[in-house]
Formats: sequence, C-alpha cells, structure tokens
Amino acid sequence: MGWLKENGKTVLAGVVLAGAAVGEESGKIVPAFSRGVGPGWIGLGGADFRNVNCWDDTWRWEEGHAWCTGQPTGVIRYHEPMTNFEFSCEWMHKRHGGNSGIFVWATPQSIVKLTQGGGRLPHGIEVQVLDLGYTEVFERQSGKKADWFTCHGDVFPVGPVKMKPFPPAAPNGRRSFPSKETTLGINQWNHYYVRALDGVVRLWVNGEEVSGGEGISPASGFLCLESEGAPIEFRNLRLRKLPPMETKLPEGMTIAVPEIPNPKNRPAVPLAGHAILGTWTYLDTYSREFLADGRCILRNGDKELWTKKCVAKTPTTVTLEGGYEHILDGDVLKIEARYEAKRRR
Repeated sequence: MGWLKENGKTVLAGVVLAGAAVGEESGKIVPAFSRGVGPGWIGLGGADFRNVNCWDDTWRWEEGHAWCTGQPTGVIRYHEPMTNFEFSCEWMHKRHGGNSGIFVWATPQSIVKLTQGGGRLPHGIEVQVLDLGYTEVFERQSGKKADWFTCHGDVFPVGPVKMKPFPPAAPNGRRSFPSKETTLGINQWNHYYVRALDGVVRLWVNGEEVSGGEGISPASGFLCLESEGAPIEFRNLRLRKLPPMETKLPEGMTIAVPEIPNPKNRPAVPLAGHAILGTWTYLDTYSREFLADGRCILRNGDKELWTKKCVAKTPTTVTLEGGYEHILDGDVLKIEARYEAKRRR
C-alpha cells in the first residue's frame, strides 16, 4: 500500500486522514506500521473520550481534531480501560515552553480520585509532550539546570506504578530519555506512535523509536490526554486495540463523568443589600469598590487594576474568585488578612 492523492486529500487504501499526511509537513517519513491505518485501526474523536477533571470548555473537538486550552491541569480519558493497544496521533504546541502529555495505563483508582477532586494528574505511564522551549522556561523560572528531563519524548512512571526504563535513563533512574532528538518546535506538527503491549511501552517520535520501558505494573488502565497550562492541538488520533479485547474495571467500581463549568463563566454571587457594598480605601491610594451585581473593582488612584467576581458571601464576609477574602469587622474591612480598609465618605 502507498500514499495517494485524491481530490487534494491524502489517502491510504481509500482511508482519508484529516489534513496532510502524517509526517508530510515536516518532511519526515513515518513508517507505515505506525500511521494508524489498516485492519483494526479506528479514528478517535470527542465522543470517544470522557472528562475526568477538566472544565467543560477545556477541550473543543471537530471530528478527529482537538483544541485544548491547557486550563486547568487535568486529563480526559478514553471511554474504557485497555490492556494492549497501539495509539497514533499528531500534536502541536501553540505556546513557547508548552507542556502536555499522553498517559498510558492510567490506573482506575487514580482516575476515580481525580473525578472526586483529589489531585490533578493520574498514576500511570506518562509519555511526555513538551515544546522545545520548555527547557529555557524551566531554567529561567527555577534557576536550576534542566538535567532531569528532555523535550524529545521522555517516558516515565507516575505515582506507585513500576517501570524499568530503556536506556539512556534520567539521573534518578526512573525516566527513559530519548535516544534521538527528533521533536519539532512550536507551531509544527509532531507525530507520536505508542505501543503498549505485555507490560512494555515504546514510543516513536516522528517516525523513529526513541524511548520506553518494560516490566510495567500495573499494565492496564486508561489512555488519557493531558491539559497542563498551555494551549495544544491534537489530530489524526488513531487506536488499535490488541488482545485481550476487553479489560474490566475492578469489581464494583464505577467512574463518574463530572461536568465542571469553567469558573470564569460562572455568574457572580450578587451583593445587593450587602453590608460591604460601596467603596473602601486603604494604603492611601488603593480602593476596592463592591457593586450590587457581585463585582469588585480594585483601583490604584484612577487606574483600574482588576475586576473580580464574588463567589461566596455571608452577612459579614465576601470571597472573590481566586480566594480573595474580605471580612467586615465593625467599621473596618479586613482584606486578605493583610490590609485594613475604611469606607469612603
């Protein structure tokens, strides 16, 4: 079989993939076995994934193309657990120093915990998805040397999951560092092919095998896509399940699919008639104005610094988004346990 052009689209044996052929834009040739076409392969879209702990607008799908905002840090999961499978996709970071990942065999127990608000990322094997600028960002922000990770496809266990990394390994002996540097930078499509089979995970980046690990335990669970702080796109997601074709959850376990509204889209708690209504001044030039519709405006002199919404209230307190607390104590408004404000006359 070979790649052909039909009506301007790239096809293989009559199968149409979204956009350009895998590897076409970068000039790299991705081996046919990893392209995600042929017997047993299926295309994935939004209907195949379930939310774990992302907001309702974190992910947007158009057929097999996903846009992720990166907010908040969390994951979505394939709708059922698997033991052995192959997964092929393309990804592109949209911000310098972007971070994301693909989780293999994420444990059901950790997924349940995430749906209940416990933590942000699951236990399992993470296949790292980093922009090439992440090293620069990390070293600038932390002041430390970036010698414990790479930006070319690290594979490593998260939580109590066990894995023996393929060499070369990270200094701590847990991560499999890539043997080749084949990742492309921001605004360029990269191709990942992941093979998860009999306790072994192997990763190909842009057509070349680079990293992985063996002796993985547990070696079944969920395939997850990660949101971690920066916008990223995924497309041409393809999956081939391998025997056993059914992997069951632990007996008696069910996994909820939470609907989590983006807090920024939630209406403010109204403050009509509240004792804190009005303008409060502190530190000579600063003021906070509380409005009946639930907004609070922070100013320094005539300059507006921010506007935040009220998310909770009692007769003498107001909490704004971000956890900004205000407590009315007689004629004094105590702000964030740091400032004391007086009502403007």
